[in-house]
Amino acid sequence: MVRRDKSEYAVQAVNNALDILELLGSSEQELSISEIGAKLGLTRSNVNKLLATLESFGYVEYNKRTGNFRMDVKTFQISQAYLNKLNLIDASKQILSEIKKEVNETVHISVLRKGNIVYLNAIETDLAVRVVPRIGNIGPAYATATGKAQLAFMKTDKVKEYYSDKLVKMTDNTIDNLEELLKELELVRQRGYATDFEEFELGVRCVGAPVFNFMGKVIAGISISAPVERMSDERIEKEIIPAVLKGAHKLSIKYGYKK
Repeated sequence: MVRRDKSEYAVQAVNNALDILELLGSSEQELSISEIGAKLGLTRSNVNKLLATLESFGYVEYNKRTGNFRMDVKTFQISQAYLNKLNLIDASKQILSEIKKEVNETVHISVLRKGNIVYLNAIETDLAVRVVPRIGNIGPAYATATGKAQLAFMKTDKVKEYYSDKLVKMTDNTIDNLEELLKELELVRQRGYATDFEEFELGVRCVGAPVFNFMGKVIAGISISAPVERMSDERIEKEIIPAVLKGAHKLSIKYGYKK
């Protein structure tokens, strides 16, 4: 654990308290007073006083059974308040731009709504031949890479509820039955990304990955779309998949996700 830099205006006790919160937040297990002191270079007395103060305000909790400390509900309430104000479009804009700069193809951010995908924003490629941005458009999730990336991490019963009727084919390549879709979603879960090889629109290939929040719940999807001529299997494997996975992971971290 690296302690924060101290500026000339910093209050030592506040800095130390924040160091403790960050340490507890990054630890997978509860920590004792001795462990906290050793990791932060603080005396036992100092740690004890700081923990007592944080506990009185609901930021940490003392486990009487183990004698150790962990984060308490107040910390999560503040985190949730921050996340509620974190607009997906604003939060993802820089990351979408970074992906576009890396691969120079159109990048979308979308959310799942009752079996359909709603495209919230897009950063376009500089190339003349491009996929038309789908901002505001709605499409069947089962026919898109970003949709399948999100469906894959939902409960199977919910997916079945969405698609109790026969799936409408958007192109000849669209999955049109639930059994085949469930098999595809299992594959998506295993590899962490989804593909759309002209399943939603002829002449277009896409790769999508899910975005998770701090509870491990999928909240959105990021996808890269391009004309099939620029999306060879080799390029997808070596360039597109790593780029979309990296971008989705960066946005997930922004929402508090820890794998």
